[in-house]
Amino acid sequence: MKITQNNPNLISAVRQWGCYFLCLHYYIEKYKKLQFSVNDINKNYHKFVYLGYMRNNCYILAPTGIFQSFGIKTSVRWEGPAYRCLDGEFEISEVKIKNTPGHHFIVTNAAS
Repeated sequence: MKITQNNPNLISAVRQWGCYFLCLHYYIEKYKKLQFSVNDINKNYHKFVYLGYMRNNCYILAPTGIFQSFGIKTSVRWEGPAYRCLDGEFEISEVKIKNTPGHHFIVTNAAS
């Protein structure tokens, strides 16, 4: 995905807190062979807030609902830091950045 979280045309909530939201879009692009524009991501933000899949601060409530909106049937689970993805799985990692409030999410096995 070529759009980064600091893109000035993204909705401010996505720029500030949308790292997990953008990670989901990365995998949707990859598996559905799509290419999202900034406008698409902004529209999806409003759509998924309206549907209750995420809060307006980009806190994701239903990642499977977001995937299912694009025809991707998958499950989501939390695994510890020692877990290694199996074939066919993909991963979004939660990281803590020193001296930064909150957590950040990044795609960590984009090659799968």
